[in-house]
Amino acid sequence: MITKKNTMKRVIISLMILLSLGSLTANAQCGEDVLKKALNEMGNGQYIKDFNIDIKSDTKEVKFSIILNSRSQYNFNIVNGSGNGENIVMELLDAGNVLFSTADGGKYITSAGIIIGKTKVYTLKFYTKGGGAGCARAVQSLVKQFTAEEMGN
Repeated sequence: MITKKNTMKRVIISLMILLSLGSLTANAQCGEDVLKKALNEMGNGQYIKDFNIDIKSDTKEVKFSIILNSRSQYNFNIVNGSGNGENIVMELLDAGNVLFSTADGGKYITSAGIIIGKTKVYTLKFYTKGGGAGCARAVQSLVKQFTAEEMGN
């Protein structure tokens, strides 16, 4: 005999299953396949670190503090999730000043390189221009380390 209590339990369990499947689908958009693509697009640099970016509609931006060494050339690349409504922008900041942006001059690029003159903490910032939600994976790699002579010091 099916009672109202049993029917309610089934409805609640069904909703819980549906909600958990929905969150799995959202996370799968920027899972291992997106990281593998970002690693493949890294080029010949030496892998340093990867970043998992998940921007919710109420998040606005995601920031990471990273230490970059002087006399080093780094490359940063980003791969957006397939379900994103818009691309996630990546910026490298030094005390609030933008050193590079993947949305430079209105054109979206997927990688940027930079030579660092001073060892210190920098900020890597990710956001969407329209404030929408989305996910991405980004990779930091070391391309080259220069001698003091090569840097003109």
